Amino acid sequence: MPTSVKGGIELRKALRKFTPELAKETQKEIAGVLKPIVKNARGFIPAQSPLSNWAREGGKFPIFDNTVMKRGIGYKTTPSKPNSRGFRALAQIRNMSAAGAIYETAGRLPAGTKKSSRPNFAEAMGQLEGYGNDKGRAIFAAFEKDQGKATLAVVRAIENAGKKFNATVGKR
Repeated sequence: MPTSVKGGIELRKALRKFTPELAKETQKEIAGVLKPIVKNARGFIPAQSPLSNWAREGGKFPIFDNTVMKRGIGYKTTPSKPNSRGFRALAQIRNMSAAGAIYETAGRLPAGTKKSSRPNFAEAMGQLEGYGNDKGRAIFAAFEKDQGKATLAVVRAIENAGKKFNATVGKR
């Protein structure tokens, strides 16, 4: 899923400073690419809890509420903060609800751990989609269904913005 774009952050800053209209146009173009994936991801959230007691209130565990989980899935077109390795996301799709995040990622195994032989609650939720540690049930499944078209479109939007910026600023 991740794609490396060198100079993307610097370009976004320069666009905001010198050509704010082009910056807004680029963000709208990226948002247009991400909206269908968000819509598809919301469709992967089940209507009822896959676990028998998850919808029951009480306790500290987040309650299964599919409307909250669907509303929690959204996109962001502004750059993120750098992670521990210094990488930043120029655009991202994320689930801001706790129950949605649990549904998305429950059952992922951290590197170096073995799968237990007894039944796992995550198996009741359904199959994880994706590759390696990038697996999930809603956002990752929607991204998998998209087959990389969104990544390509976001990279193209940034490249096109760079070309337009250079053409505009070069004339000054």
